[in-house]
Amino acid sequence: MKNKQWSVWEPTQIQTEKNLGKKQVQPANGSTLVSNVQNALWLKPVITGLAIGVLVGGLVLATVTASYLANSASTSTTVTTPTTTTATTTSTSTTTSTSTTTSTSTTTSTSTTTSTSTTTTTSTSTTSTTTSTSTTSTSTSTTSTTSTTSTTTTSTTSTTTTTTTTLLCSASATSTHAPGGQGGESVLYTFDNTPNDYYGNYNAVAFNSPQYISPGYNGRGYAIQLLSYSSQYLTVANYMNFYQTSLTVEAWIYPLAVYTGTPYSDMIIYAQTNSSASNQYMWMMLRNGKNYGAFFANDVTGPTMFQVNQWQHMAFTYDYAAGTQVVYVNGVVDATHTNSSPCLITAGIQTIGAYPSFTSGFFNGYIDQLEILFGQAKTAAEILDDATLVGYYSMDCLSYSSWDSGPNQIQGVTFGLSSGDGGRVGQSYLFNTSSSYFQVTGLVLIGQSYNPFSFAMWLRPIISVTNGGTILHISQYPDGTGWCVQFIGLNSLGQILVSGYSATGIVQVTGPVLIVDQWIHIVETFSQVNGICLYINGVLYGQSSAFAYPSSGVPMSATLGQPLNGFYCAHGGIQPGFYQGSIDEFRIYSRELSQADVITLANP
Repeated sequence: MKNKQWSVWEPTQIQTEKNLGKKQVQPANGSTLVSNVQNALWLKPVITGLAIGVLVGGLVLATVTASYLANSASTSTTVTTPTTTTATTTSTSTTTSTSTTTSTSTTTSTSTTTSTSTTTTTSTSTTSTTTSTSTTSTSTSTTSTTSTTSTTTTSTTSTTTTTTTTLLCSASATSTHAPGGQGGESVLYTFDNTPNDYYGNYNAVAFNSPQYISPGYNGRGYAIQLLSYSSQYLTVANYMNFYQTSLTVEAWIYPLAVYTGTPYSDMIIYAQTNSSASNQYMWMMLRNGKNYGAFFANDVTGPTMFQVNQWQHMAFTYDYAAGTQVVYVNGVVDATHTNSSPCLITAGIQTIGAYPSFTSGFFNGYIDQLEILFGQAKTAAEILDDATLVGYYSMDCLSYSSWDSGPNQIQGVTFGLSSGDGGRVGQSYLFNTSSSYFQVTGLVLIGQSYNPFSFAMWLRPIISVTNGGTILHISQYPDGTGWCVQFIGLNSLGQILVSGYSATGIVQVTGPVLIVDQWIHIVETFSQVNGICLYINGVLYGQSSAFAYPSSGVPMSATLGQPLNGFYCAHGGIQPGFYQGSIDEFRIYSRELSQADVITLANP
């Protein structure tokens, strides 16, 4: 038998070797067999060591691979298996509040929320190892290494929610400012303990020590007191150019005396004169107690006499394009002059409270809120609001709850109110507790006897109206007492009632039953000619007979939502108590609104 060299270990070969060790089978050629056995015995430890090495290496490789795969499985993220995603979520809430001044103050509030989801990106490397072994050589080689990196598993999701609320209030409303003025340069003397122009461009200088009195025309601040017997006046050095242009001059005045004479007696409010040209001047004054505006021979005067010891509004406008001069008393056109030539003055002396000669025309009384516009003639509607819109509260933002969006900047106070309640226009105030109220104090014009007035608002009750409730309470003192009347409220049947006061007692007009959770527009007007009128949603609902209204003669307070300590004030059929519901767009006027005015307010 020939020697056989095994190039590959097979089961039969291993079995033969085992048998040789046990049975000592003798081949025909004994020496050759011994040699082969010896050779086989020499290879045995080598082969055994190699096998053990392969097994140990395999175990190590298996352990490393298993550990790596376990770690990889716990940290890797793929697009197709979102359940293994490790995500980081960031939530950001941003609120932005801005104030915008328009003809009505507007503010926008934006809330933005962003949610971001981030998925971890992991690089994974896989190594494949192949081992080749022969009887003459041992070779271990790495045949391939694969690195896979995923970068598509990172995603960002952004969700933005924006809520916009229109706010009819602005930071500028915290101080007195000139209403209107668009289209021309505005000069404003508030006389709040200073003779200076509010805008700082045309400051005045006082002569002969005039004093400041408080409160002013709007129940707060100051007014300047000019006494004719002390020859008190002011001058303005910086020239205001009215040459061939439109203009407006308006002021609140409180005459301590009204003079008449032959041919006339003058009390200057504002004057401008060129001393070198007798036909170049401009002024607004009381001439024989009436509003008078003039450019030399181009002049206009009205028939209405001003009253002593009460605040009144006067205005003089000139429209250059139309060639029209107009004088107003308390917001109403008093006289018009058409085909008027323009003002021709180009330089001169400017005075307040006296003629530029400083020897005559002295005003005797108080002046407040003197506004001068050059380049613009205010419209009749603008003058009317300047003179008679006592206060306008849009109720669109609780943080600016007391802001008056009207011309007089009569700020109020709130207590126990909720905002953000959807209003009839924008937002509204929600009166939902026994302590909720809104109050405005120092209402000079409402306290003047026999003056006309109007109150307007939107209402939406939130509970049964048969409980009654006080909606508007007018009182001498802020706690609801003194001279006091519950002007608007509900009776025990849920009907709306509006009130006034005469020499013989309370006068009332009864309206419809209010419906829970339904908006209704209410307007109460008064004049000595028409008495009290009640308008519901723009339509005249009821009217009293004519009567005179003897008020307190002092500045009054208006309280919405309850009578405070004035439960026992004159209330007629109104059931005293607190109102529960929303109120929106509250306005106070010192005039009797017309039917057209009411329709406009009821259809915003």
